[in-house]
Amino acid sequence: MKYYYLVTSLPTLVLGETPPLTPEKFFFSCSTVLASADLEELDRINRGRTDESTRPFMIRWRDAETQLRNAVAAIRAQRRGVEVRPYLREHKGFAVWIEKGVTDCFAKENPWEREMALDRLRWRILDELGRTDPFGVGAVFAFALKLRSAWKWAGRDPDRGRQTLGRLFLAPAGEAAARAMGSAAGESAPVEADEAVGVADG
Repeated sequence: MKYYYLVTSLPTLVLGETPPLTPEKFFFSCSTVLASADLEELDRINRGRTDESTRPFMIRWRDAETQLRNAVAAIRAQRRGVEVRPYLREHKGFAVWIEKGVTDCFAKENPWEREMALDRLRWRILDELGRTDPFGVGAVFAFALKLRSAWKWAGRDPDRGRQTLGRLFLAPAGEAAARAMGSAAGESAPVEADEAVGVADG
Protein backbone atom coordinates (compact mmCIF):
# COMPACT_ATOMS: atom_id res chain seq x y z
CA MET A 1 0.00 0.00 0.00
CA LYS A 2 1.18 3.51 -0.80
CA TYR A 3 1.20 6.28 1.79
CA TYR A 4 2.03 9.32 -0.33
CA TYR A 5 0.59 12.01 1.94
CA LEU A 6 2.00 10.52 5.14
CA VAL A 7 5.51 10.05 3.74
CA THR A 8 5.69 13.51 2.15
CA SER A 9 4.55 15.12 5.41
CA LEU A 10 7.24 13.49 7.56
CA PRO A 11 9.62 15.99 9.17
CA THR A 12 13.37 15.90 8.64
CA LEU A 13 15.32 14.10 11.35
CA VAL A 14 18.90 15.01 12.25
CA LEU A 15 20.94 12.59 14.32
CA GLY A 16 22.19 14.41 17.39
CA GLU A 17 19.30 16.91 17.49
CA THR A 18 16.05 16.61 19.41
CA PRO A 19 13.34 15.26 17.06
CA PRO A 20 10.21 17.35 16.46
CA LEU A 21 7.93 14.53 17.63
CA THR A 22 7.99 11.45 19.83
CA PRO A 23 7.48 7.84 18.67
CA GLU A 24 4.15 7.86 20.51
CA LYS A 25 2.95 10.96 18.69
CA PHE A 26 4.09 9.50 15.38
CA PHE A 27 2.17 6.31 16.10
CA PHE A 28 -0.96 8.34 16.90
CA SER A 29 -0.64 10.30 13.65
CA CYS A 30 -0.40 7.00 11.75
CA SER A 31 -3.28 5.31 13.56
CA THR A 32 -5.93 6.53 11.10
CA VAL A 33 -3.75 6.13 8.02
CA LEU A 34 -1.94 2.81 8.14
CA ALA A 35 -3.53 -0.54 7.43
CA SER A 36 -3.99 -2.61 10.58
CA ALA A 37 -1.09 -4.97 9.83
CA ASP A 38 1.21 -2.02 9.14
CA LEU A 39 0.12 -0.33 12.36
CA GLU A 40 0.86 -3.49 14.32
CA GLU A 41 4.35 -3.55 12.83
CA LEU A 42 4.86 0.10 13.75
CA ASP A 43 3.89 -0.74 17.31
CA ARG A 44 6.52 -3.49 17.40
CA ILE A 45 9.15 -1.02 16.17
CA ASN A 46 8.21 1.50 18.84
CA ARG A 47 8.47 -1.20 21.48
CA GLY A 48 11.89 -2.30 20.24
CA ARG A 49 10.59 -5.73 19.25
CA THR A 50 11.93 -5.81 15.69
CA ASP A 51 13.11 -9.39 16.23
CA GLU A 52 9.42 -10.34 15.93
CA SER A 53 8.92 -8.52 12.63
CA THR A 54 7.72 -10.52 9.63
CA ARG A 55 7.27 -7.76 7.02
CA PRO A 56 9.67 -7.88 4.03
CA PHE A 57 11.19 -4.43 4.69
CA MET A 58 11.87 -5.27 8.34
CA ILE A 59 13.39 -8.62 7.47
CA ARG A 60 15.80 -6.91 5.07
CA TRP A 61 16.60 -4.34 7.75
CA ARG A 62 17.24 -7.08 10.31
CA ASP A 63 19.60 -8.87 7.92
CA ALA A 64 21.53 -5.65 7.24
CA GLU A 65 21.71 -4.87 10.97
CA THR A 66 23.02 -8.38 11.62
CA GLN A 67 25.73 -7.91 8.99
CA LEU A 68 26.69 -4.61 10.61
CA ARG A 69 26.89 -6.18 14.06
CA ASN A 70 28.94 -9.08 12.70
CA ALA A 71 31.39 -6.59 11.17
CA VAL A 72 31.64 -4.77 14.51
CA ALA A 73 32.22 -8.07 16.30
CA ALA A 74 34.96 -9.05 13.84
CA ILE A 75 36.87 -5.80 14.40
CA ARG A 76 36.59 -5.98 18.18
CA ALA A 77 37.57 -9.63 18.22
CA GLN A 78 40.63 -8.91 16.09
CA ARG A 79 41.66 -6.09 18.43
CA ARG A 80 41.37 -8.33 21.47
CA GLY A 81 42.83 -11.43 19.90
CA VAL A 82 39.75 -13.61 20.45
CA GLU A 83 37.86 -15.97 18.17
CA VAL A 84 34.94 -14.16 16.53
CA ARG A 85 32.87 -17.12 15.29
CA PRO A 86 30.88 -17.63 18.52
CA TYR A 87 29.64 -14.03 18.22
CA LEU A 88 28.56 -14.12 14.57
CA ARG A 89 24.90 -14.46 13.55
CA GLU A 90 23.50 -15.73 10.25
CA HIS A 91 21.88 -13.32 7.83
CA LYS A 92 20.80 -13.19 4.20
CA GLY A 93 22.54 -11.01 1.66
CA PHE A 94 25.84 -9.16 1.87
CA ALA A 95 26.72 -5.54 1.12
CA VAL A 96 30.39 -4.68 0.73
CA TRP A 97 29.70 -1.02 1.52
CA ILE A 98 28.35 -1.94 4.95
CA GLU A 99 31.60 -3.74 5.79
CA LYS A 100 33.61 -0.76 4.60
CA GLY A 101 31.34 1.59 6.50
CA VAL A 102 31.94 -0.24 9.77
CA THR A 103 35.70 -0.17 9.15
CA ASP A 104 35.53 3.58 8.57
CA CYS A 105 33.57 4.02 11.79
CA PHE A 106 36.23 2.21 13.79
CA ALA A 107 38.90 4.47 12.34
CA LYS A 108 37.54 7.11 14.71
CA GLU A 109 39.40 7.08 18.03
CA ASN A 110 36.68 8.87 20.01
CA PRO A 111 34.11 6.26 21.22
CA TRP A 112 31.30 8.83 21.08
CA GLU A 113 32.08 9.72 17.46
CA ARG A 114 32.43 6.03 16.60
CA GLU A 115 29.00 5.15 17.94
CA MET A 116 27.48 8.17 16.21
CA ALA A 117 29.13 7.07 12.95
CA LEU A 118 27.68 3.57 13.35
CA ASP A 119 24.19 4.98 13.77
CA ARG A 120 24.70 7.24 10.76
CA LEU A 121 25.62 4.10 8.85
CA ARG A 122 22.37 2.51 10.05
CA TRP A 123 20.46 5.53 8.73
CA ARG A 124 22.18 5.12 5.37
CA ILE A 125 21.11 1.46 5.33
CA LEU A 126 17.51 2.52 6.00
CA ASP A 127 17.71 5.07 3.18
CA GLU A 128 19.02 2.43 0.78
CA LEU A 129 16.32 -0.05 1.76
CA GLY A 130 13.63 2.60 1.33
CA ARG A 131 14.65 3.52 -2.20
CA THR A 132 12.89 0.48 -3.62
CA ASP A 133 9.47 1.77 -2.51
CA PRO A 134 9.84 5.43 -1.42
CA PHE A 135 6.13 5.96 -0.71
CA GLY A 136 5.36 2.50 0.65
CA VAL A 137 5.18 1.24 4.19
CA GLY A 138 8.94 0.70 4.23
CA ALA A 139 9.44 4.46 4.24
CA VAL A 140 7.18 4.69 7.29
CA PHE A 141 9.06 1.93 9.09
CA ALA A 142 12.40 3.52 8.21
CA PHE A 143 11.26 6.83 9.69
CA ALA A 144 10.10 5.08 12.88
CA LEU A 145 13.48 3.37 13.27
CA LYS A 146 15.32 6.64 12.70
CA LEU A 147 13.04 8.37 15.18
CA ARG A 148 13.92 5.89 17.92
CA SER A 149 17.60 6.33 17.14
CA ALA A 150 17.29 10.13 17.16
CA TRP A 151 15.64 10.09 20.58
CA LYS A 152 18.34 7.78 21.90
CA TRP A 153 20.96 10.38 21.01
CA ALA A 154 18.80 13.30 22.15
CA GLY A 155 18.98 11.88 25.68
CA ARG A 156 22.74 11.53 25.69
CA ASP A 157 25.18 13.96 27.26
CA PRO A 158 28.83 13.87 26.09
CA ASP A 159 30.10 15.38 29.35
CA ARG A 160 28.29 12.78 31.42
CA GLY A 161 29.69 10.09 29.14
CA ARG A 162 33.25 11.28 29.68
CA GLN A 163 32.70 11.33 33.45
CA THR A 164 31.38 7.77 33.36
CA LEU A 165 34.33 6.62 31.26
CA GLY A 166 36.68 8.18 33.80
CA ARG A 167 34.97 6.32 36.63
CA LEU A 168 35.31 3.06 34.71
CA PHE A 169 39.07 3.39 34.51
CA LEU A 170 39.41 4.54 38.14
CA ALA A 171 37.22 1.76 39.57
CA PRO A 172 38.56 -1.70 40.53
CA ALA A 173 38.73 -4.09 37.58
CA GLY A 174 35.67 -6.14 38.50
CA GLU A 175 33.51 -3.11 39.21
CA ALA A 176 34.66 -1.40 36.01
CA ALA A 177 33.78 -4.43 33.92
CA ALA A 178 30.34 -4.67 35.51
CA ARG A 179 29.63 -0.99 34.86
CA ALA A 180 30.88 -1.30 31.29
CA MET A 181 28.53 -4.19 30.63
CA GLY A 182 25.71 -2.04 32.01
CA SER A 183 26.59 0.74 29.58
CA ALA A 184 26.74 -1.73 26.71
CA ALA A 185 23.22 -2.85 27.53
CA GLY A 186 22.01 0.73 27.36
CA GLU A 187 21.49 1.12 31.09
CA SER A 188 23.61 4.20 31.67
CA ALA A 189 25.94 6.62 29.93
CA PRO A 190 26.72 6.77 26.19
CA VAL A 191 30.21 5.33 26.44
CA GLU A 192 31.42 2.41 24.44
CA ALA A 193 34.42 1.57 26.69
CA ASP A 194 35.60 -0.43 23.73
CA GLU A 195 38.07 -2.69 25.48
CA ALA A 196 35.67 -3.64 28.27
CA VAL A 197 32.31 -4.43 26.68
CA GLY A 198 31.23 -7.55 24.83
CA VAL A 199 32.67 -8.22 21.40
CA ALA A 200 29.36 -8.27 19.57
CA ASP A 201 27.78 -5.16 21.09
CA GLY A 202 26.71 -2.63 18.45
